[in-house]
Amino acid sequence: MTTPTKPRSGMRVSIAEYLELDLPEPDDKRKMELDDGILYIMPRPRIAHQRAQVRLSHYFSAYEDTFDDPAFEIHAEVVVALPSELPRLFVPDLVVILRGNDAGVGERMIEGVPDIVVEILSSDRNRDLVRKRQVYAEAGVPEYWIFDDANETATPLELRDGEYVERPALTVGDTLTTPLLPGLEIPLAGIFRHRSRPRSARE
Repeated sequence: MTTPTKPRSGMRVSIAEYLELDLPEPDDKRKMELDDGILYIMPRPRIAHQRAQVRLSHYFSAYEDTFDDPAFEIHAEVVVALPSELPRLFVPDLVVILRGNDAGVGERMIEGVPDIVVEILSSDRNRDLVRKRQVYAEAGVPEYWIFDDANETATPLELRDGEYVERPALTVGDTLTTPLLPGLEIPLAGIFRHRSRPRSARE
């Protein structure tokens, strides 16, 4: 097998080749996804994106710590192999897998369908809002949460009859909850208006 040495968006690669790919620099923070066998390399995340991801992880971790034996798993930026005819390896910002889900969690990826997928909008907003919405719906992901740091909103989507239905968009004064994780509360002010956020990003 010949593995490409310089990965670039638009290349057609197999799953085996994808797993052997390396970005040019070891500290390169970009993510690579495989969408119907085509490689897509995402731009480096903005500082605001990283801060929102850290804050979200904090709330999930604090919630997880309230259980002696959590009935779910939370993973950040893990490769998820979704069921499809052509290879689809996506790297969501966060995923939740409930106990009883038959998705397989391996050393290098999750194979199967998570119960919740969380994406924080990147510079390629259309990919998160349109393409990933389509892909996650086709895969059967029950809930897809979209966080928009620029507009300080969160939009939770619920899968119904194979399509996502949007719950009302939430703003900084609201708290995100889900019936899939009873007791989890994520106040959006804690994500978008946290004191660690640079003042210029709040204005």
